[in-house]
Amino acid sequence: MHHVSLSLRLIAIITLLVAAGSTAASAGDSRRSLTGPPVRYTSVQGTDYRLVPAHPRDAAGKPVGLPATRINIQDQEGEWEVARDADLPAFTASIPPALRDQVQLFYASATGWLVMPRGWHVQRTAVGADGNTIFSFVAPEGAHAGWLSWELYPACLGCIYEAAQGLFPGAHKQLDTLMETSTPEPALDPTPEKLERLDRCTVRLTYALPKSPAVRSLSVFDQSGDPVYRELSIALPASQSALADYLLSSYKDEYGGCGKT
Repeated sequence: MHHVSLSLRLIAIITLLVAAGSTAASAGDSRRSLTGPPVRYTSVQGTDYRLVPAHPRDAAGKPVGLPATRINIQDQEGEWEVARDADLPAFTASIPPALRDQVQLFYASATGWLVMPRGWHVQRTAVGADGNTIFSFVAPEGAHAGWLSWELYPACLGCIYEAAQGLFPGAHKQLDTLMETSTPEPALDPTPEKLERLDRCTVRLTYALPKSPAVRSLSVFDQSGDPVYRELSIALPASQSALADYLLSSYKDEYGGCGKT
Protein backbone atom coordinates (compact mmCIF):
# COMPACT_ATOMS: atom_id res chain seq x y z
CA MET A 1 0.00 0.00 0.00
CA HIS A 2 1.45 3.36 -0.99
CA HIS A 3 -0.77 6.08 0.36
CA VAL A 4 -1.12 5.83 4.13
CA SER A 5 -4.32 7.62 5.04
CA LEU A 6 -4.32 6.32 8.60
CA SER A 7 -1.50 7.91 10.59
CA LEU A 8 1.24 5.49 11.57
CA ARG A 9 1.06 7.09 15.00
CA LEU A 10 -2.37 5.55 15.45
CA ILE A 11 -1.07 2.24 14.12
CA ALA A 12 1.74 2.41 16.67
CA ILE A 13 -0.76 3.04 19.47
CA ILE A 14 -2.89 0.07 18.42
CA THR A 15 0.23 -2.10 18.18
CA LEU A 16 1.33 -1.06 21.64
CA LEU A 17 -2.07 -1.77 23.16
CA VAL A 18 -2.05 -5.25 21.64
CA ALA A 19 1.51 -5.75 22.85
CA ALA A 20 0.55 -4.62 26.33
CA GLY A 21 -2.19 -7.24 26.47
CA SER A 22 0.23 -9.90 25.28
CA THR A 23 2.77 -8.85 27.88
CA ALA A 24 0.20 -9.05 30.64
CA ALA A 25 -0.56 -12.62 29.56
CA SER A 26 3.09 -13.63 29.54
CA ALA A 27 5.17 -11.29 31.68
CA GLY A 28 8.60 -10.42 30.35
CA ASP A 29 7.87 -11.70 26.83
CA SER A 30 8.45 -8.29 25.22
CA ARG A 31 10.03 -8.24 21.76
CA ARG A 32 11.28 -5.60 19.36
CA SER A 33 11.33 -7.36 15.97
CA LEU A 34 14.20 -6.37 13.72
CA THR A 35 13.51 -5.55 10.07
CA GLY A 36 12.94 -8.62 7.94
CA PRO A 37 12.47 -9.45 4.25
CA PRO A 38 9.81 -7.22 2.64
CA VAL A 39 7.38 -9.99 1.78
CA ARG A 40 4.36 -8.89 3.81
CA TYR A 41 3.54 -5.74 1.86
CA THR A 42 3.71 -5.30 -1.91
CA SER A 43 3.03 -2.09 -3.79
CA VAL A 44 1.58 -2.35 -7.28
CA GLN A 45 3.17 -0.60 -10.22
CA GLY A 46 0.69 1.65 -11.97
CA THR A 47 -1.56 1.79 -8.92
CA ASP A 48 0.74 2.67 -6.02
CA TYR A 49 3.69 4.03 -7.99
CA ARG A 50 4.89 4.64 -11.54
CA LEU A 51 8.36 4.07 -12.97
CA VAL A 52 9.85 6.48 -15.48
CA PRO A 53 13.37 6.43 -16.98
CA ALA A 54 15.65 9.07 -15.49
CA HIS A 55 18.86 10.62 -16.80
CA PRO A 56 20.84 11.88 -13.80
CA ARG A 57 23.71 14.32 -14.05
CA ASP A 58 26.53 15.02 -11.63
CA ALA A 59 27.33 18.35 -9.98
CA ALA A 60 29.17 19.47 -13.12
CA GLY A 61 26.17 18.70 -15.30
CA LYS A 62 27.68 15.61 -16.91
CA PRO A 63 25.64 12.41 -17.40
CA VAL A 64 26.22 9.90 -14.61
CA GLY A 65 26.09 7.00 -17.05
CA LEU A 66 24.21 4.49 -14.89
CA PRO A 67 20.76 2.92 -15.35
CA ALA A 68 18.35 5.19 -13.49
CA THR A 69 14.64 5.23 -12.75
CA ARG A 70 12.32 7.81 -11.23
CA ILE A 71 9.70 6.45 -8.80
CA ASN A 72 6.61 8.63 -9.01
CA ILE A 73 3.95 8.45 -6.33
CA GLN A 74 0.77 10.36 -5.61
CA ASP A 75 0.58 13.43 -3.43
CA GLN A 76 -1.93 13.89 -0.62
CA GLU A 77 -4.56 15.06 -3.11
CA GLY A 78 -4.10 11.93 -5.22
CA GLU A 79 -2.26 13.69 -8.05
CA TRP A 80 0.67 11.89 -9.64
CA GLU A 81 4.11 13.46 -9.48
CA VAL A 82 5.48 14.55 -12.84
CA ALA A 83 8.86 13.11 -13.84
CA ARG A 84 11.17 15.66 -15.44
CA ASP A 85 14.92 15.28 -15.51
CA ALA A 86 15.29 19.02 -14.99
CA ASP A 87 13.60 18.67 -11.57
CA LEU A 88 16.05 16.06 -10.29
CA PRO A 89 18.94 17.12 -8.05
CA ALA A 90 22.47 16.31 -9.11
CA PHE A 91 23.74 12.86 -8.22
CA THR A 92 26.86 13.58 -6.16
CA ALA A 93 27.77 10.23 -4.60
CA SER A 94 31.10 8.69 -5.57
CA ILE A 95 30.73 5.07 -6.66
CA PRO A 96 33.91 2.96 -6.76
CA PRO A 97 34.73 2.00 -10.37
CA ALA A 98 34.75 -1.70 -9.45
CA LEU A 99 31.10 -1.45 -8.36
CA ARG A 100 29.63 0.64 -11.17
CA ASP A 101 28.51 -2.36 -13.24
CA GLN A 102 26.76 -3.79 -10.14
CA VAL A 103 24.47 -0.85 -9.40
CA GLN A 104 21.55 1.15 -10.70
CA LEU A 105 19.92 4.34 -9.42
CA PHE A 106 16.41 5.11 -8.26
CA TYR A 107 15.03 8.51 -7.37
CA ALA A 108 11.94 9.32 -5.32
CA SER A 109 11.07 12.73 -3.93
CA ALA A 110 10.64 11.15 -0.48
CA THR A 111 14.09 9.52 -0.46
CA GLY A 112 16.35 11.34 -2.87
CA TRP A 113 18.78 9.26 -4.94
CA LEU A 114 19.13 5.61 -3.94
CA VAL A 115 21.93 3.34 -5.14
CA MET A 116 20.60 -0.17 -5.61
CA PRO A 117 22.01 -3.50 -6.82
CA ARG A 118 21.48 -3.76 -10.56
CA GLY A 119 18.42 -5.74 -11.61
CA TRP A 120 16.55 -5.28 -8.33
CA HIS A 121 12.98 -4.02 -8.42
CA VAL A 122 10.65 -1.97 -6.26
CA GLN A 123 8.73 -4.00 -3.69
CA ARG A 124 7.07 -1.33 -1.56
CA THR A 125 6.55 2.43 -1.57
CA ALA A 126 4.84 3.87 1.51
CA VAL A 127 4.73 7.57 2.38
CA GLY A 128 2.42 8.66 5.18
CA ALA A 129 0.79 12.01 5.76
CA ASP A 130 3.17 12.56 8.71
CA GLY A 131 6.24 11.85 6.56
CA ASN A 132 6.79 8.26 7.67
CA THR A 133 8.47 6.60 4.70
CA ILE A 134 9.33 3.01 3.82
CA PHE A 135 10.81 1.99 0.47
CA SER A 136 11.92 -1.59 -0.10
CA PHE A 137 13.55 -3.41 -3.00
CA VAL A 138 14.19 -7.08 -3.75
CA ALA A 139 16.42 -9.17 -6.01
CA PRO A 140 14.90 -10.53 -9.25
CA GLU A 141 14.77 -14.04 -7.75
CA GLY A 142 12.91 -12.81 -4.69
CA ALA A 143 13.72 -11.61 -1.17
CA HIS A 144 15.46 -14.90 -0.33
CA ALA A 145 18.21 -13.80 -2.75
CA GLY A 146 18.53 -10.24 -1.45
CA TRP A 147 16.56 -7.25 -0.24
CA LEU A 148 16.89 -3.69 1.07
CA SER A 149 14.66 -1.57 3.29
CA TRP A 150 14.96 2.25 3.62
CA GLU A 151 12.95 3.76 6.48
CA LEU A 152 12.37 7.25 7.84
CA TYR A 153 10.21 8.39 10.78
CA PRO A 154 10.51 12.19 11.01
CA ALA A 155 7.55 13.42 13.07
CA CYS A 156 5.45 10.71 14.72
CA LEU A 157 6.98 10.41 18.20
CA GLY A 158 5.31 7.07 18.96
CA CYS A 159 6.69 5.61 15.73
CA ILE A 160 10.15 7.04 16.40
CA TYR A 161 10.44 5.73 19.96
CA GLU A 162 8.96 2.37 19.02
CA ALA A 163 11.52 1.94 16.24
CA ALA A 164 14.41 3.07 18.45
CA GLN A 165 13.56 0.97 21.54
CA GLY A 166 15.83 -1.97 22.19
CA LEU A 167 18.54 -0.31 20.11
CA PHE A 168 19.07 2.98 21.92
CA PRO A 169 19.14 3.41 25.73
CA GLY A 170 16.21 5.43 27.01
CA ALA A 171 14.00 5.09 23.93
CA HIS A 172 11.66 2.57 25.55
CA LYS A 173 11.23 4.78 28.62
CA GLN A 174 10.39 7.70 26.32
CA LEU A 175 7.80 5.52 24.61
CA ASP A 176 6.26 4.47 27.92
CA THR A 177 6.09 8.10 29.03
CA LEU A 178 4.45 9.15 25.78
CA MET A 179 1.93 6.31 25.88
CA GLU A 180 1.38 6.60 29.65
CA THR A 181 2.22 2.91 30.11
CA SER A 182 4.75 0.88 32.06
CA THR A 183 6.04 -2.08 30.06
CA PRO A 184 9.21 -4.22 30.09
CA GLU A 185 12.24 -3.19 28.10
CA PRO A 186 11.98 -5.22 24.87
CA ALA A 187 14.53 -7.77 23.71
CA LEU A 188 15.70 -7.64 20.11
CA ASP A 189 14.28 -10.45 17.99
CA PRO A 190 16.30 -12.11 16.62
CA THR A 191 19.25 -11.56 18.93
CA PRO A 192 21.89 -9.73 16.87
CA GLU A 193 25.10 -11.53 16.08
CA LYS A 194 26.82 -8.17 16.32
CA LEU A 195 25.70 -4.84 17.76
CA GLU A 196 28.00 -1.81 17.61
CA ARG A 197 27.18 1.59 19.08
CA LEU A 198 29.16 3.84 16.76
CA ASP A 199 28.09 6.91 18.73
CA ARG A 200 25.10 7.94 20.83
CA CYS A 201 22.97 8.38 17.68
CA THR A 202 24.12 5.47 15.49
CA VAL A 203 23.91 1.69 15.88
CA ARG A 204 25.19 -0.96 13.46
CA LEU A 205 23.71 -4.48 13.53
CA THR A 206 24.27 -7.87 11.96
CA TYR A 207 21.68 -10.61 12.38
CA ALA A 208 20.36 -13.77 10.74
CA LEU A 209 16.82 -14.49 9.52
CA PRO A 210 15.25 -17.49 7.80
CA LYS A 211 15.04 -17.39 3.99
CA SER A 212 17.33 -14.39 3.76
CA PRO A 213 21.01 -13.59 3.38
CA ALA A 214 22.63 -12.20 6.52
CA VAL A 215 21.16 -8.81 7.39
CA ARG A 216 23.26 -5.75 8.06
CA SER A 217 21.63 -2.53 9.21
CA LEU A 218 22.44 0.97 10.31
CA SER A 219 19.99 2.78 12.62
CA VAL A 220 20.13 6.49 13.43
CA PHE A 221 18.12 7.94 16.35
CA ASP A 222 18.89 11.65 16.45
CA GLN A 223 17.47 13.89 19.19
CA SER A 224 19.86 16.79 18.75
CA GLY A 225 16.85 18.69 17.36
CA ASP A 226 13.37 17.34 16.74
CA PRO A 227 13.58 13.54 17.18
CA VAL A 228 13.97 11.51 13.99
CA TYR A 229 14.65 7.85 13.27
CA ARG A 230 16.26 6.43 10.12
CA GLU A 231 17.21 2.90 9.19
CA LEU A 232 18.85 1.14 6.28
CA SER A 233 18.71 -2.68 6.31
CA ILE A 234 20.48 -4.71 3.63
CA ALA A 235 20.58 -8.44 2.97
CA LEU A 236 23.07 -9.35 0.26
CA PRO A 237 24.82 -12.67 -0.41
CA ALA A 238 28.46 -12.95 0.68
CA SER A 239 29.57 -12.63 -2.96
CA GLN A 240 28.32 -9.02 -2.89
CA SER A 241 29.79 -8.03 0.47
CA ALA A 242 31.82 -5.21 -1.11
CA LEU A 243 28.60 -3.66 -2.44
CA ALA A 244 26.91 -4.00 0.97
CA ASP A 245 29.96 -2.33 2.57
CA TYR A 246 29.68 0.57 0.15
CA LEU A 247 25.94 1.06 0.62
CA LEU A 248 26.19 1.05 4.42
CA SER A 249 29.25 3.29 4.44
CA SER A 250 27.56 5.81 2.15
CA TYR A 251 24.45 5.82 4.34
CA LYS A 252 26.57 6.32 7.47
CA ASP A 253 28.45 9.21 5.86
CA GLU A 254 25.20 10.93 4.91
CA TYR A 255 23.02 10.27 7.95
CA GLY A 256 25.08 8.68 10.74
CA GLY A 257 25.92 10.58 13.90
CA CYS A 258 24.05 13.41 15.58
CA GLY A 259 22.90 16.57 13.88
CA LYS A 260 22.83 15.25 10.29
CA THR A 261 19.18 14.29 9.97
